[in-house]
Amino acid sequence: MTQDVEFTVNAGDSKGKVYRYTLASHQGTKMWEVTPLFKPAPSMIKEKISMVIAARENNISRTGATDLETIGKIIEEFSIIAGETDVTLKGLDYNERPILIDQDGFSVRVTTNELGKDSEYHVTVACWGLYEV
Repeated sequence: MTQDVEFTVNAGDSKGKVYRYTLASHQGTKMWEVTPLFKPAPSMIKEKISMVIAARENNISRTGATDLETIGKIIEEFSIIAGETDVTLKGLDYNERPILIDQDGFSVRVTTNELGKDSEYHVTVACWGLYEV
């Protein structure tokens, strides 16, 4: 897998669509976190998965307008994924897990690391890993 995370829609109008993304890095570490949750039954939520998607892959220099266009596309894709109920995610750990996107859980932020360098555009995504049925 050349990208770091992969979402696959398994049912509905977008059945068969695969969305692949590269995670942003912070201080040399990919921005990916899985937090196990311990909820009483009948909760179907097993874990919270937080990640930050990079709009610019491989540090290719582009204009801010191009990055914003890419961000718009990523947000649109996450809106599609969030609307589906049968989605799997394969992440940095290569585990495939059923998930739901937290519909309030994606946002855009701009990061500037050094003066004179291009700003980086990131999409923060939260989703819920589900127990398999």
